[in-house]
Amino acid sequence: MTIETALLAYPMHGQHKLSNEGYRTRDGHLIEWFGNRLDGRGTVTVVSRPEPAVLLPWRRYPARTVAPNTKPVTIVSRRIPSLRDRQKWWVDSLNAYHRGNPVIDTPVVTWNPFLSLSSAWQAIVRSRQPVAFDLLDDWTIHHAFEGVRGDVDRAYRVLFEHASSVTANAEGTVELAQRYGRDDVALLTNGCDPDRFSALSAATGAMTVGYVGKIGRRLDLALIVRAACELPQVRFLFAGPVLDREYAGPMKACANIEMLGDVHYDDVPSLLSTLDIGWVPHRVGTGEVGGDVIKTYEYRAAGLPVLTTPVTGASSRGLDQVTVLGATDHVAWLAALEATGPRVPRAISTLPDDVRWSEKADFILGKLGLEPPVQRSRHQQPD
Repeated sequence: MTIETALLAYPMHGQHKLSNEGYRTRDGHLIEWFGNRLDGRGTVTVVSRPEPAVLLPWRRYPARTVAPNTKPVTIVSRRIPSLRDRQKWWVDSLNAYHRGNPVIDTPVVTWNPFLSLSSAWQAIVRSRQPVAFDLLDDWTIHHAFEGVRGDVDRAYRVLFEHASSVTANAEGTVELAQRYGRDDVALLTNGCDPDRFSALSAATGAMTVGYVGKIGRRLDLALIVRAACELPQVRFLFAGPVLDREYAGPMKACANIEMLGDVHYDDVPSLLSTLDIGWVPHRVGTGEVGGDVIKTYEYRAAGLPVLTTPVTGASSRGLDQVTVLGATDHVAWLAALEATGPRVPRAISTLPDDVRWSEKADFILGKLGLEPPVQRSRHQQPD
């Protein structure tokens, strides 16, 4: 029996990233839950950002890594990507979308604004199907899109004009939508799946302060190095890919900073159990890109006390045991805590229901006219 598509999804990147890193990004979490919630009514067809044909041999992923009730579609572009300006691929690849694009006869959700400039867009508009635009970061200020700013602006203008609903993950992306005339934007902050995490501690040795996420311009490198140098008795653990090379040298030069590299999302819960403190040493102002910090929710789901710089939303997410301090005060706070002993007790509390990704997926499905069935666990089979 052929299972028809119930929802068409255009993530920021694509299935290779989702499968090989785990569904750890906002679009990944929501796609995973869309598949769960639409089970029995149709699949979620996930259309990847176009891949260069020359890279296809390295873009493999096992079928078992695909979220249940989702169907990946890989789009191939015959263009050769620029080695000098990798950002151009966002625009250069857009005419490949029609090659793998399925018939548009279902609602659409997108996290990639460039979809509106692609060869698939007119078919989406002609279909008159509802389109949900879910905002990640503000790409008009994100450093990863500096070279294609004009195209970002054009893409936003088209998509904001046609989207039937707009959701934003933080105050900064709410402001982005409002700048483009969408006063109906709904704030739908990030969250977590609390059931994935355990609050049991497996920490040993020195007090361990941990950060899980990308290592690049969003981080306050001066704060990180200063904390490591002034607190040599504390272990600082960083799990994530290094996006900006200037960060690698100074961090590796600190004997008490341990860099694990990228960690698959399936392994994050056990990693968090080895920490004493969840850290968010983000830059404030310059370096912020309008988004929300997923790791804060995950740290708290694991029972970790959290120390964060005052990035937007840090103190207004309904989470307890989150200490918000300016960068100049982090070292003193950590030193005072370490002086009481290497182990920091877990701060266990029940997270608000609205932090769950399932709740957020249901909200977007409702906006698309796809009211979800009675909720069940991700692992529970349909009747």
